[in-house]
Amino acid sequence: MHKLKFLIQNIQSALFIENFAFRNKLGIASEINKCVSDLFDGDPTMLDVPPEAPPEIPRILLKDSIPNYSLNFSPIRLDFFYNEPQKPEKTLDTLKDDYLRYLFNIAALVKDGYRLSITRVAIILKALSDVEKSSNLLIHENFLGKKPFFKDSYSLEIHALEKTTMNGYDINRWFRIKTVRGKPTEEDNSLLVEIDVNTLPEKPRDFSLEEIKHFFNKSIDLIKTNFPNCFGIPL
Repeated sequence: MHKLKFLIQNIQSALFIENFAFRNKLGIASEINKCVSDLFDGDPTMLDVPPEAPPEIPRILLKDSIPNYSLNFSPIRLDFFYNEPQKPEKTLDTLKDDYLRYLFNIAALVKDGYRLSITRVAIILKALSDVEKSSNLLIHENFLGKKPFFKDSYSLEIHALEKTTMNGYDINRWFRIKTVRGKPTEEDNSLLVEIDVNTLPEKPRDFSLEEIKHFFNKSIDLIKTNFPNCFGIPL
């Protein structure tokens, strides 16, 4: 297999909540920022949307000044991001401790400060690697049995869904492998791997803080296990 080194492009964690009323957006933004030691030092955005607007639309957007870290807060979910889209430089091991500490502080505020049920949780991780030749050719040679039909593809993707259990609750685990071009005219010299681990929407529950911590720690362990199983190298 081509020489690969996966670096983290994006981490997104979602905490799904019961319908939340935003009565003091500035105060809420301040409380969130306080619980993450003033991580979000960029200008906050408060969206003034009508009450009948879809609940998926965020009401508060927070970010750091770089920005690498950001948070979207809607009436039914919080999404916490780490993002380095251009040319990622960090490994999962160098990121995960800080990322999880911030995430767990946010979850504790939601559970203990706002007394909200967290009914579903998810994490999506995207890792990018340069390839020596063509990412399309890499996928063709290593995952498609060298069938000539796929050899000259402009773009290739493989999606695999695993349904399993973790700590007694059911999860979905999506594993996606994609070719990447910086622009349509550029060579396909990057490979993107996306792993999505989530609890089932049809089986909501009230996750405790300890269960939330367990889910995200075990999900990262699962993600790290997937890479040597699939590519023969660690993440």
